[in-house]
Amino acid sequence: MTSKQKTDSIPPIDLETTSKLIQDFIKTRVTEASVNGVVMGLSGGIDSAVVVTLATKALGAKKVFPIFLRNSNSLETDIKDIKILCKQLNLKLNQFDIQNVIDQLAVTIDEKEVSSELAWMNVKPRLLQTYLYFFANKKEYLVCGAGNKSELMIGYFTKYGDGGVDILPIGDVYKTHVFQLAKHLKLPKSFLNKPPSAGLSEGQTDEAEIGMSYAELDSILYGLELFQTEEQIHEHTKISLSDIKKIRRMIYRSEHKRRGPIIFKLGVRTPNIDWRVPLTKPKHI
Repeated sequence: MTSKQKTDSIPPIDLETTSKLIQDFIKTRVTEASVNGVVMGLSGGIDSAVVVTLATKALGAKKVFPIFLRNSNSLETDIKDIKILCKQLNLKLNQFDIQNVIDQLAVTIDEKEVSSELAWMNVKPRLLQTYLYFFANKKEYLVCGAGNKSELMIGYFTKYGDGGVDILPIGDVYKTHVFQLAKHLKLPKSFLNKPPSAGLSEGQTDEAEIGMSYAELDSILYGLELFQTEEQIHEHTKISLSDIKKIRRMIYRSEHKRRGPIIFKLGVRTPNIDWRVPLTKPKHI
């Protein structure tokens, strides 16, 4: 990574307006689904901290059900930060230790090859969704996710894990802007200072896995969003063409993760293709 690269090609957003619009989105989706609130998984990271704060502002603390799943890789600093945030928001934190579940699964599968490491890392977010949807069903809540635009676009999430949710309030917000929202919402400074990490393995950081900083990633994605060529993005940001090409490949290769199951079309109107139900429920239903 080259820290001196120019990465100011992401224009600022109106933080107050964005915050209010996201709150309206959460409130509207809960109302239209005729449910009572939202269930959320907290990781100790900035994304879930921003989303749970906005959800609490939108719905009130009594309608937000936060969950934290402990495992052998859980950091005490993350747990401490989550508790501080929940206290600040007047939320009751629900904690579950899933290490014994993971251990039992390991015994059942008995798969120890090095090539299985990523598969095991993905078990944890998929287990989280099992817990989230259990309580969502029980309480008649929606599952609220914390995926941001930067990570969604390159497929940096677990399919049917943290990507398996009902709503994504910051799914169209770049990571650069998530940090700005966190400051605007006056989140505890510990969330702003820690390196972003999925917390799936010891010492793991998001930027190291992606291979560049979020500032660089967002500069590339924003250029691609505006239909700029790779050469134009390189000229403006001074980011290498190889890194730009790498991100373009990641976008294409991960497209299946941003879509629901592909349906074979046979009938006149097919679910989710040309037979779509409006988001706003008609009065007579």
